[in-house]
Amino acid sequence: MTLKKKIISIASAGVIALSFAGAAVPAFAATSATISSKQAAIDSATKVVPSNAVLTEAKTDDAKFDLEYLIPDTLQRYSVLVDRETSKVKHVAVKSSNFPGSVTVSKTVDDVKATILAAYPDAKNIDVTIYEDASSGTPFKVYKAAFETPELTGTALLNPATALIGEQELEYK
Repeated sequence: MTLKKKIISIASAGVIALSFAGAAVPAFAATSATISSKQAAIDSATKVVPSNAVLTEAKTDDAKFDLEYLIPDTLQRYSVLVDRETSKVKHVAVKSSNFPGSVTVSKTVDDVKATILAAYPDAKNIDVTIYEDASSGTPFKVYKAAFETPELTGTALLNPATALIGEQELEYK
């Protein structure tokens, strides 16, 4: 191979290498930005879930992060929706191993309000209703409590025999 061909081969290889590097840098920057925004979403979510909750799943799309947490000791599951643009928590759904329905009603509306206040000490406008859910064939009674705090509005389903919260939907302001 002549010297001229060697120089052309080396120059061609250099141009090819630089073109790959030029394509990789924007891809790396986009990946880095995604990782950074995902970490910001996780940081926001950890402020609204208990400290012993373990992150088990994280999904994303153009507008939001869907984060799933589990408390191993109680099997409570938290589904946290975080706005991708602002990294603010928008919605939390909480499901526990406590079934919210019962055929027995031994707790009162005041008991339910006390349970809500124990979980959310700054809750106001607590509205409690009882309804019947016969979707499984058995006519279970369920307490439904709607409330608000300075940070959120919430709905909780409680067992009328125990006043334990079975499910919650929390919308953050």
